[in-house]
Amino acid sequence: MNIDLIYQDKFKFDYEKKLFEKYKNRIEALKEKKILNHFKEVQCSNKKISEILKNKKKSDLFISLDETGKTFTSKEFSNLIFNNNFKKIVFFIGGTDGLTEMTLDQSDQILSLSKMTFTHSFAAIILLEQIYRSATIKINHPYHRN
Repeated sequence: MNIDLIYQDKFKFDYEKKLFEKYKNRIEALKEKKILNHFKEVQCSNKKISEILKNKKKSDLFISLDETGKTFTSKEFSNLIFNNNFKKIVFFIGGTDGLTEMTLDQSDQILSLSKMTFTHSFAAIILLEQIYRSATIKINHPYHRN
């Protein structure tokens, strides 16, 4: 499984970036356990997102984060990520103005982390923690308690 995280805005505070990096490093460590082959995070513009959308393959799953999307339990989210036939999952997190309608329309799934609105940095941190948690669910690691 390959996962890309595409986000639009910069992290404004060092503590946000440090927490983001903490979960990114935990996810990177999953490569050794053969759960994840590749993880990449990229900050980019709407123009770059349009290019990514145009180059979508049938083996890709595009998931956009938006407050109007579907909510999942951690176990349901783990199943979405790890129990499918997709080779790559691409997550999109919008900036201050959210994602464009085109991005939302061309996504395979719209995911809501909450009915509340979060800053992009908090959304990215929460998403990374949930990706890590999903992997621990898959391997029955004690990080996720039932």
